[in-house]
Amino acid sequence: MRASFLTGYGGDDVMSFGDMPDPIIKDGQALIDVRAAGVNPVELAMRSGGFQRVLPYTFPQVPGFDISGVVREVSGQSPFKVGDEVYARMPNRSPGAYAERAIVPTDLLAKKPSRVSHIEAASLPTVALTAWQAFFERALLNKGDRVLIQAGAGGAGSVAIQLAKRAGAHVTATAGSANQQLLRDLGADVAVDYSQQRFEDFGPYDVVYDGVGGDLIERSILSLAPGGRYVGLVMVADSRAFVSIGLPEAIAKAAAAGIARYEELAASRGAEFHGPLTRPDGAQLAEIAALVDAGAIKPLVTQVFGLDQLAAAYQALATKRTRGKLVVDTTKWA
Repeated sequence: MRASFLTGYGGDDVMSFGDMPDPIIKDGQALIDVRAAGVNPVELAMRSGGFQRVLPYTFPQVPGFDISGVVREVSGQSPFKVGDEVYARMPNRSPGAYAERAIVPTDLLAKKPSRVSHIEAASLPTVALTAWQAFFERALLNKGDRVLIQAGAGGAGSVAIQLAKRAGAHVTATAGSANQQLLRDLGADVAVDYSQQRFEDFGPYDVVYDGVGGDLIERSILSLAPGGRYVGLVMVADSRAFVSIGLPEAIAKAAAAGIARYEELAASRGAEFHGPLTRPDGAQLAEIAALVDAGAIKPLVTQVFGLDQLAAAYQALATKRTRGKLVVDTTKWA
């Protein structure tokens, strides 16, 4: 099969395109003919080695987590059959989206939303599951909560705005000047131009969903109301997240030691700090697909790359100025 793959940890210099062995299916798995794969910021950190202690690669490594495609083969009992159109978030320890074919445990699959294309469906798994788990498992979002969504025009933020509004929250979202109307179109009640305004001036907030990180972490925590919940998405995984991917508790605590100051800051204000890692979940994707088919969530895809153009997709993502989602069409290459 043809695939984009990494030859080691690094930057663009470790990226290659060519033939790879077809994956071998095992019991409880499905072999998927991949039609499209979504691109996610965490892959840049993984490529550089930022997660190698907890999620190591074996080279050559096909990266990528989000796929939409067609079932080619199924092993064992499964509600899915050959020919079904499906989408999935691949396991954290077993990426492999940027290829013509991929192996996925059947319990992580869901039927693709019928009203969208494979390109649009592939944009959803990670960002939709991240928002779902952040709001309903970590922050315990309530109707009427005041929510701040940092980077609302990005892939994660654009879905988070729609999901939070669906849950009955009052949504404030940040973006640059060019994306203010987009924030409103997505459903934000308040659009904040971070180049000219301070998001703190529109708070306090019950929940902050932070897809930016860095200097905004402390500012976001300080903008919370008492009892507020901060959810960070950028290199701030907490021990609970590391335990969820199989690390022993002692190792998980050591891996999350760097965020202790943020947890302490939140606690000092009577608030909570959460640093989740996205968990693949076929049942949740089925619920999300129903929302997409009902028109409650609309994918926002702004750039599509060929399978041999993953380096270009990563370069665009690294600018941190992309709008919506970037997707790789795995059926096309030069």
